Amino acid sequence: MSEVNPWASPPVLSMQEPVTVRPGRVRAWKPGAQVSMTGGLPIVSAKGQDCPLWVVGAHGGAGATSWARLLGAGDAGVAWPDPSGVTRAIVVARNSCVGLRAAQAAAIQWASGQVERVELAGLVLSADAPGRPVKELVELRRRVEGAFPRVWLVSFQASWRVQLAWEAPVSREVRKVLKDLSLIGKEV
Repeated sequence: MSEVNPWASPPVLSMQEPVTVRPGRVRAWKPGAQVSMTGGLPIVSAKGQDCPLWVVGAHGGAGATSWARLLGAGDAGVAWPDPSGVTRAIVVARNSCVGLRAAQAAAIQWASGQVERVELAGLVLSADAPGRPVKELVELRRRVEGAFPRVWLVSFQASWRVQLAWEAPVSREVRKVLKDLSLIGKEV
């Protein structure tokens, strides 16, 4: 048993720079993949709501409503949708210690099989402050990214502080992420 536990903290943090978007990596995680968990995000009924893509906030303030409005997707808030058929969901979180740990917990909950009929499509990590990401969080972020098939890192959007995200001018970076995410909703 020489395998390294990807959820355990390593003794030394890596100081390498983050990669912005990793849409090409597709992982083979499936619900119930020998992972167990109790608790987690609530699961709310989405029966009768025909949404090919849902946005799940890993924690309060993650931007679930903003991303859902920008995408025209279902807004599950800080909960998992329980649809009548199969659907896809993206998890959104802030690129902070609290946000990364919440995203990690959401991924564990999904992998434990608690969220039926939801295919996990990826994670959107939004910067919690302007400037470069905090180097001390790079290794935690990399471990969390490993649980998601795709990850989008979005820099701090200053305009979202003074305007609603869906009313603010959309940056080139956000347009690119929105284009990728809109394609995910059509893959179901």
